[in-house]
Amino acid sequence: MITRRELLVGAASVMAAVRQVGAQAQAQEPVTIRLGVNYPNGQYYFDPVGVFVPVGGTVRWQFPFRGGVGALMGITVTAFHPANANHELRIPAQAMPFDSRPMNRAQDGFVRFEHTFTVEGTYDYFSASHEVLGMVGRIVVGKPGGPAEQPPGYGGREGRAVMFPAEAAVLNACPPGEIVQKKTIAYPRSLVTRVYPFSQR
Repeated sequence: MITRRELLVGAASVMAAVRQVGAQAQAQEPVTIRLGVNYPNGQYYFDPVGVFVPVGGTVRWQFPFRGGVGALMGITVTAFHPANANHELRIPAQAMPFDSRPMNRAQDGFVRFEHTFTVEGTYDYFSASHEVLGMVGRIVVGKPGGPAEQPPGYGGREGRAVMFPAEAAVLNACPPGEIVQKKTIAYPRSLVTRVYPFSQR
C-alpha cells in the first residue's frame, strides 16, 4: 500500500519533470526576426536588428507574403564571411557561414528561413540585394566575441568586399554588450533613410 509520503514524493517528481520539459520546450522556441520594408524611405530592414540567443538557439527570419511581383525583391539572410561574395569575416571563425539565398517562396503565408547557432560569439549578417540600404543584423550567441567585435569595414585592408556606410551605421547602433543586456534591439528607423527617388539624408 502506498503511503501518503510516497504519494507526495511521486507527485513532486512528476511536477518537476513537467517543469523541466516545459523549460526545454521554451528554450527551443525560435527567436523571430521580421523582414521589414518601408519603400518611401528606401528601407529594407531586419527587426529586431539585434538579438540574443543561447548556444544551440534557433533564429527564424520571416515575412508575411501576400503575393505581388517584386514584393521581396530577393531578400537574403547571409553571413558576413569570405565564402559569401568575399565579405569580411564577421562571425566566429569556427562557425559555418549561412546563406538563405533569395527568399521569394512562401509557405503558409510566410517566407521563412531558420538557422541554429552552435558556436558562441557575435554574428553579423546582411541581405545581398539590399546592403547599400543598410539591411544588416547582429546576433549574439551566448556571449560576445570573434571578428564581429572589430569595426565594420576592417576587411577592406585585406581586399574584402566594400562595407557600405549604411551597413556600418546600423551595426554600430547595436553594440553586442547592449544586445546581451536587452536581449533585443529594435531597428533604428530614423538612422538610415534613402528617400524616393533615392536622395539620401
